Amino acid sequence: MTQLSQADQLKQQSQAQQPWYKQAWLWFVLAPLIAVLIYASLFIYLAITTSDGVVKEDYYKVARGLSIDDSRLAAAREAGINGELVIDNLTGDIQLRLQALVDLPPQLELNLVHPTHQKYDQKLLLRAVGNSGVYSGNLPGPIEGKRYLILEPADQHWQIRAELTPPYDQAHIALGDPR
Repeated sequence: MTQLSQADQLKQQSQAQQPWYKQAWLWFVLAPLIAVLIYASLFIYLAITTSDGVVKEDYYKVARGLSIDDSRLAAAREAGINGELVIDNLTGDIQLRLQALVDLPPQLELNLVHPTHQKYDQKLLLRAVGNSGVYSGNLPGPIEGKRYLILEPADQHWQIRAELTPPYDQAHIALGDPR
């Protein structure tokens, strides 16, 4: 057997006498586990404190399936509500011309819903110009990307939906079922 040099013997003795928390291999093994605990607690906190966006449809859950309530769309069809929406994305002007078999309210609510991010949704109030079925309003900012349009009165008795796709410069959108 070879004899260890005196320096090697001192080194082994000093390593054997070190406390457990000064051992390099211990921290090499524990570091990934500690990192996983930190990231897991961060993600659990984010999952609990943040909320999912609200779906702007009339969906409801029935047992294990989803159904859509289209009674308000049917009410708009029965009332013969149809028209045309003109959006000028440069100036922000919106003009709506509606025709109906029933009296139209003095104000309508127009929701421009982003397909994926609720923070990009825009809610507008359109006011009637006289009694001719013409409504007008202004966009708070330019529209970018695809949008879903939901038009309804304040009492939400009926509803009209449409899909908007770019470009929006002087966009003309047909609403409802023209008869």
